[in-house]
Amino acid sequence: MKNIEKWSPSRLIKLAKSDEFVIDCSAVYAGSLHIAELQWRHYQPIFLEYCKGRMLDCGSGVAPYFEFLRNQVTSHYCIDWSEENRVLEMLDEKVDLNASFNLIEKDFDCALLSDVLAHVKHPSILIAEIAKHLKSNGYLVITTPFVYWMSEHPHEYFHPTEFALRSMCGEAGFEIVHLEPYGGYPDVLLDTLNKGLTSRFTNRLFRMLASVVKKTSWYRKSNEKTKYSYPLGYTMVARKL
Repeated sequence: MKNIEKWSPSRLIKLAKSDEFVIDCSAVYAGSLHIAELQWRHYQPIFLEYCKGRMLDCGSGVAPYFEFLRNQVTSHYCIDWSEENRVLEMLDEKVDLNASFNLIEKDFDCALLSDVLAHVKHPSILIAEIAKHLKSNGYLVITTPFVYWMSEHPHEYFHPTEFALRSMCGEAGFEIVHLEPYGGYPDVLLDTLNKGLTSRFTNRLFRMLASVVKKTSWYRKSNEKTKYSYPLGYTMVARKL
């Protein structure tokens, strides 16, 4: 990452006197607090296990996971196609992720593609391009939404199923080592409700309601039963053969 000294937290905060990172509610859209906290619970274990060594952060934005990963990656190489000044300051290379690309750096140990696929016109091409820049046995870590609102007009193209993910990665020469849905029918309901309750008062009411619902056996059992047919999204890890 360039200009590390200019980096600042944008999604996570580290708790005082602790190594724990949590979602910074003040930095997340009020209508996405439920899914943000749910995603983070699912993202942490795969980030810790597979994001190591020289990492390509593809579609990095402002690198929201930089501080969380900085002690386990030796290089955090950021690429994106954003025109935002704050993003451009962080980028090692500005790259159009909708086309073929050749990076100055290659042979990465892992690549992170976190909540980017939805905004790419040709995701299968992007996955194949990432494969070119990974070492053999390198890992591609993907997180992506499925049953979710269109969050980035007009750049919202693709909410893949698990079968699409398997197919694209297989065609690019990857072996799937982890593929897990997160959410389920209750979480889809809560996220949809959250999207409509974004004022200070209504959002506070939503969070109180959600905290009660999440303690029920219905919430746990129904999510487990429906997470494959009604997922909010997926976490996935693929190994380059």
